[in-house]
Amino acid sequence: MLITILICLYTLALCGLYGAFFFKSAPFPLAAVAGLAVLTALAQFLSLFVKIGLFAQLLALAGAIGIFLFRRPQLRGRFSPVAVLPLIVLALALLVILENATHRATNPDTNLYHAQAIRWIETYPAVPGLGNLHGRLAYNSAWMVVNALFSFAFLGGQSFHLMSAVLFLLAVLVFWQGFVDLAAGRFAAASLLKALFLPLAFYLLGSETSSPGTDLPVSLLLWLIAVLWVERVEEEKPYHTPLIVTLAAFAITVKLSAAPVALLAAFALGAEWLSGRKRRFFEIAACGLAIALPFLVRNLILSGYLVYPFPALDLFSFDWKIAFERASSDQTTVIAFGRRLTGETVAATPFSTWFPRWLSFQTINRRAILFLTLLTPLAALAARFQPRKAWIGWLGMYGGVLYWLFSAPDFRFGYGFLIAALALALAPVLAALLKRLPFSSKLVSFVISLPVIGFLLLTLAASFEARTFASRWLLPADYDRVSTAPCLEASDIFCSRAANEYAACSYFDFPCVPAIRSYIEMRGETWREGFRPVEK
Repeated sequence: MLITILICLYTLALCGLYGAFFFKSAPFPLAAVAGLAVLTALAQFLSLFVKIGLFAQLLALAGAIGIFLFRRPQLRGRFSPVAVLPLIVLALALLVILENATHRATNPDTNLYHAQAIRWIETYPAVPGLGNLHGRLAYNSAWMVVNALFSFAFLGGQSFHLMSAVLFLLAVLVFWQGFVDLAAGRFAAASLLKALFLPLAFYLLGSETSSPGTDLPVSLLLWLIAVLWVERVEEEKPYHTPLIVTLAAFAITVKLSAAPVALLAAFALGAEWLSGRKRRFFEIAACGLAIALPFLVRNLILSGYLVYPFPALDLFSFDWKIAFERASSDQTTVIAFGRRLTGETVAATPFSTWFPRWLSFQTINRRAILFLTLLTPLAALAARFQPRKAWIGWLGMYGGVLYWLFSAPDFRFGYGFLIAALALALAPVLAALLKRLPFSSKLVSFVISLPVIGFLLLTLAASFEARTFASRWLLPADYDRVSTAPCLEASDIFCSRAANEYAACSYFDFPCVPAIRSYIEMRGETWREGFRPVEK
């Protein structure tokens, strides 16, 4: 835990400095999230030319030192006295994050391909056609790159994967401000939205803080965008639109399922243009493009496609490009997995058939979340007195829900849009009620904070692993070790032997693949030169 705390503090310092430099007026937690987006884009750019190791870390550190020495950015935040109950909420939240961050990674995709993807990024620059060797490695995610940047594997010890915990901590600091506002009598919709998101983050995503998976960061980024949107409606600040665009671009580079949030970013940008702030429009648009461009270039190198697996965007003819048939098969597999179908039956199974069957696999809690969210248009109609711009934010998130539902509706892919749409519908209504009813701020703070304190206490007790504490008090848990063996066709590559673990490779045996691909060949003498399909 001690090393976990040190790495998180170091990472927070770098993110905060970069964020405060580029987003001068934003409060520290939001500026640090934006700084994380900037560092991720920088790491992605570097990964095109060099492995992400000591050089990349020193470059990022040098930039932070330069910002601190020569620009002295102001890290903004509220430092006024805080009521006792919100402080208890924060203290418990930090303990739960620390406990869960040091656990072994529970996301099954970490052993399947996250760990291998990070190992490739730590070992080589972006490898042309890497997705030919291991199809999952074509699913480029900026989140793997920033995990490699702060893994410190170059020190010769374990490869740390704490970025989910760092982002979770920053999001909690943003959401916690809602409890502070309510205790001070500020019954704004944004304050209620934050207070709703904090316990939901722990309930739905808390166990993911130990994994370098992409579901947690996408959900948190979408919820932060929802908060920014409501704040923008209630009292617009100069940093709102730049942060919305930056975090939207960042979320899409983390996982393509976040793509519908681009509509909200476009609306916010359009408002700048219509207001006559054309220079500001181009500056913000350039910021979003700078976040997205290295991601698109990495896509081209890893798979040959601008966006993978969307073979319809077949714009280039690199020799390493994954065969169109394989790319189409991967796209179908993603959809089939989400709908609980097989790849062969996706096209022939209509919504009226697969949806009831898919629904039967969902828990009662998930069904409640789904149907409550689908019914939120009723809340929109009931709250016509709310500002129209607030409901544009809800509409954008609701569009994301529909996109998720009709494409690949695995629930962990949809939490970001589902919870954001539900909370955006509820928060304005609840805020309007609180303003009309004679509730004191102390009573509201007590009624909201006390159940959350009880929930966090239960969460801490349930998640505490006494049997592993002796091995975690210094270092967080390492990646799992899984069973592999040298592949028969190529003894210098490892093949997974863990069919019951989804053909997992994990981190330690490298390179590792589920099975040798007889239809590919190396493009040169080394792994760095990449892989390509064998010409027929």
